[in-house]
Formats: sequence, C-alpha cells, structure tokens
Amino acid sequence: MPVIRKIGNSSGVILPKSALAALGVSEGGAVEFVHEPGKITIVPAQKRPREGWAEDSRRIAAAGLTDEEREWLEADLTSETDAEMLGPEWTDDEIAELEAALAVNETRPE
Repeated sequence: MPVIRKIGNSSGVILPKSALAALGVSEGGAVEFVHEPGKITIVPAQKRPREGWAEDSRRIAAAGLTDEEREWLEADLTSETDAEMLGPEWTDDEIAELEAALAVNETRPE
C-alpha cells in the first residue's frame, strides 16, 4: 500500500508503474487532481489552451494558402451596416475618420 512521503517541502505518494500505465501516463507526465468529498482522484492532465498552436501555425504557414483562403483574406469586409454595428453613439464624421485611419493602415508596408 502506498504511503505519504516527504518530498522537499511537500508530501507525495509514489505510484507504482501499473497505476501509471492504467492512467496512460509515464514518469514526468502531467496529471490533475479531482477533489471530491472524502477522496482525490488522479486523472491524466488535459491539454492546455493553445497547446500546440505554435507548431500548427508553422505547419499551416509552410503549406501556404489555398485560393479560397486568399480570397477570404483579401475580401472587403465593410458594408452598409457598419454604422449600425458601431452603435448610435458614433457620428458619421467619426465613422469616416475611422475608415480613413483603417485605409492608411492597409497601405503601410510591414
């Protein structure tokens, strides 16, 4: 039966290999504790938000864009309803200034 042991300033339980195998984790693997009344359950850790995004971005960039993706990115996304989306507190002059600023930003070299 595993016992609680002192590990540095903490305490821990040494899990046998069979328990790690049952969880599907290995030494150094991440686990989470699920607290319930009277017990704590150990489960494999879920992926962290955005985990793997950097690798996926590099893979996607290397593959390049399809014609359809390029068309979506280059599409004019303004419409007659822009003023409605900005709300009644925006005046026509303020909307025009915003559109002019956006147009300047689109023409600036990176």
